[in-house]
Amino acid sequence: MGIKLAIYGYDSDIGKLVLETLEEQQLDLTEVYPLSPLQGEYDAVMIDKQNYFVTPIDTFDFSKADVALFLTTQDETQRWVQKAKEEGCIVIDDSHLFSGDEKTNLVVPEINPYAVKDAIQSRLVIPALAPSVQLCLALAALHDEFGIAKATATSLESASEHGRLGTQTLAHETTLLLNGMAGDHQGFPCQLAFNLLNRIGVVEEDSYSDHENTIRSEVERILGKFERGFDVTCIQVPVFYGHTMVVNVELEDKASLDEVKQAFEKSQYITLCDDEEVLSPVENIVNERTVLVSRVRQSVKGSKSFSFVTMMDNTRRGEAIPCVEIIKLLQKSL
Repeated sequence: MGIKLAIYGYDSDIGKLVLETLEEQQLDLTEVYPLSPLQGEYDAVMIDKQNYFVTPIDTFDFSKADVALFLTTQDETQRWVQKAKEEGCIVIDDSHLFSGDEKTNLVVPEINPYAVKDAIQSRLVIPALAPSVQLCLALAALHDEFGIAKATATSLESASEHGRLGTQTLAHETTLLLNGMAGDHQGFPCQLAFNLLNRIGVVEEDSYSDHENTIRSEVERILGKFERGFDVTCIQVPVFYGHTMVVNVELEDKASLDEVKQAFEKSQYITLCDDEEVLSPVENIVNERTVLVSRVRQSVKGSKSFSFVTMMDNTRRGEAIPCVEIIKLLQKSL
């Protein structure tokens, strides 16, 4: 059965990737309503060779759609989410307005697809943050096989984690600095280009940033609490697209290095790379549909402690694909 889908933010960076993913996965779309904040925008969006005309959100009747996908800013989500729900839509919100709110339904489709049933009742569901998706997919491969007692991650995050603002600011600053002019970081705490920031987000009372606390909460909600805890530190790096993480785990059960590598190879969402291969976001990550895992090591032979490096296209694999997968789950359940 087809689904009627409204998309607010179809022209954002993530919106364009969502449209590509909808075509790739050939969803059965009865109708698509691209929504715009502008009146009188006579435009159309093509999906799978069919044009769908743009509608101003101010005049849109959300009862026409089964699902409304919000790929917009938090203030715009705040403005329209209640109206969409009241008129019968199930809202998938990727603006991060509800990120960290444990009362809002959180779905990583590959791991907890059953949670979408609660979303139908509440008419609101959120995908996890891209770093949370990356960690959950990588850690789940080991957690399912051996159990994880403890995990620690250092997340080196690209500017696109902040959306178009991040990538445009990094490009603008790079141009200025290469031409001998002062950088202009446009709302970021300091220069992004040719620089590294020791935190992402606002530091809270526990000395973690709000971004880190959201990731900690989401990983625990999806995978459960690890007996000896989970810790993450997020660092801003001057990369446009692609997140890189260094992850250390202590397993519950003993495993050999080969067994750990085999666990990664069994996951359809992970590509295990040759340790001798030099990987980079530019060469290997952009447009990659899986999570890359490399440099898998055992700290001491016979121990339960392992480390590895994981890389992921945070925009396509971390945001666009989960949004489309949630739409597919809702389509099956409606």
